[in-house]
Amino acid sequence: MSGTTRAGSYRAVLLLPSALRTFVPALLGRLSYGLLPLSLLFTVRSSTGSFTTAGAAVAVFGAASLSMPFKARLVDRYSQRRVLPLLAAGSSAGLVVVATASTTPAAVLLLVGATGLLAPPLGPSMRSNWRLLTEGTALKERAYAVDAVSEECLFLGGPLIAGTLISLLSAPVALGCSAALMLVGTLTMVTSPVTTHTAASAPARHPLGPLAISGLRWILLVIMVTASGISAAYVCVAGVAAHAGRPGAAGYVEAAIALGSVIGGLLWARRTHTRSWTTQLAGLIAVLAAGLVAASFATGLIMLGALLAVAGVAVAPMFVVAYLAADNLTPPHQRTEASTWINTANNLGSATGSALAGLIIDHSTSAWGFLAGGVLLTLVATALTASGR
Repeated sequence: MSGTTRAGSYRAVLLLPSALRTFVPALLGRLSYGLLPLSLLFTVRSSTGSFTTAGAAVAVFGAASLSMPFKARLVDRYSQRRVLPLLAAGSSAGLVVVATASTTPAAVLLLVGATGLLAPPLGPSMRSNWRLLTEGTALKERAYAVDAVSEECLFLGGPLIAGTLISLLSAPVALGCSAALMLVGTLTMVTSPVTTHTAASAPARHPLGPLAISGLRWILLVIMVTASGISAAYVCVAGVAAHAGRPGAAGYVEAAIALGSVIGGLLWARRTHTRSWTTQLAGLIAVLAAGLVAASFATGLIMLGALLAVAGVAVAPMFVVAYLAADNLTPPHQRTEASTWINTANNLGSATGSALAGLIIDHSTSAWGFLAGGVLLTLVATALTASGR
């Protein structure tokens, strides 16, 4: 396929009726999540004086993502237009209170937890919208590609924006911007006609849904543990930047990781992969493990960013493999929920990693946090290789 033809088909996706008026505000709302981790980390660190509490706050927000599949079910039943604005209003209000109020660490964690429980599931909702927008066409796969690449770019730009705001203004201002993006993006997205859709009566299913499938549970475990190692690295990056007296630089290092992920995803899609998903995941996680171990020996922010950018090439392909494996293991009517559980497992793992990294930084150095994450991912890659499942 020529480059011209490929570009044309991407245009065809964006020119579908209501596509741009749905997709652009959805990206705006999802950008909120790109700003949020760094903004929340440094806001809580500033108000409490503790990296342990700050890491725990990021962890609590991530742990609250366990509610995402249930919020997605509410959206399917009552429509995005009725559910998402309520969730976005509550969550953005919580972020504003965290950014402006001075309170105890316990109260901060409770507030962050409530905010996370209300965070709107914008990613799954937009994927649902793409299915409706491309119905009757051959553009669904292309639409998913547009969505995936755009999301990676959000997590490339999000830390850059957060880091710039933290450097020029303050972490609470950056957190307030995250709240505004969430609310405005959600409210604008639900003006699209496709967001009034509700699910037809669902057939009887196992109470656990796709979680009843043992193969999917294995994938979720791998993603959760791997995400904890990756998340620990992000908190350690913040620790290195803070120790160097340049906290805003953490955003640029995180952006380098996201850039590596974008490049890795583009390169991965150009190849045909015939090996089992366990072998592919083991290799990709091993690349991440090597990057984290190398990062523990980095002597400056520039070297750290370069090393983690190289390791980041494995991030997007890892999720591609996980989503494809989940599709192969689950029936068609459960695939959306299965992909949501992969997101949830990632967030739960990230929550754990953030909390542990905060403890390590407060009681040791960031180098030990990188090393611990690298060892953890090495064990995961070894277990995958040995299992052959």
